[in-house]
Amino acid sequence: MKNFKETIRPIVQYLRELSIIVTGIAITVSIGLWVNSNNIKKDQKQYLDAIKVELEYNMKEFDSYERWLQKSVKYADYIMSNEKKSLNSDTLEYYTYTNNDGCGLGFSESVAARFPTNAFEMFKVSGAMRQINDKELLQSIWNIYAQIEAAKSNIDRLFQIKSEEAMKMVQLLTEDKTIDVPMQSFHSCGLPYEMVRHCRQTSEEIKETLLKLEKSEILKH
Repeated sequence: MKNFKETIRPIVQYLRELSIIVTGIAITVSIGLWVNSNNIKKDQKQYLDAIKVELEYNMKEFDSYERWLQKSVKYADYIMSNEKKSLNSDTLEYYTYTNNDGCGLGFSESVAARFPTNAFEMFKVSGAMRQINDKELLQSIWNIYAQIEAAKSNIDRLFQIKSEEAMKMVQLLTEDKTIDVPMQSFHSCGLPYEMVRHCRQTSEEIKETLLKLEKSEILKH
């Protein structure tokens, strides 16, 4: 029995030391995993917060564009709802050349639409996107930025059409030719309505995505 105890004692001692080491490793790994998990959640929240701020800015920009385009829409309404001979010269001049009410779009006003996507671009190249489990939210984010890009492209295209007609009009004026209805082609084709539609639709879709972001568990922590 004495020999057995002497034989088993080192084994017990070894197992005791081994259990301490294993327990220490397990605690270290657990702490590491916990810290890593917290860092991942923190990164996800930072990226989604940045996207939320960017989308809020873009929504306001689309709303501003829609308000700014109203004068052009009203001009389209005016020339499309009246016969050419009934159009008033002062009214035509107001819609075409003035900008004293802050929402001009006179014949020479064409600006490139600017809607930032920097936060989304950073999110795409980060590792945070791959670790987000809410795939529906991710899909909504991808979709809304695709919509923003499409709307920007369409608005820029329509502004280009407007600029080209404005240049033709300038050429006619330099040749001392009479222009009965300035920018008639652009407005009588309903293109201002199309621009407003892009702005309104995109703003509404951004709002829907923002609601999903606000409900996300990631941003609630």
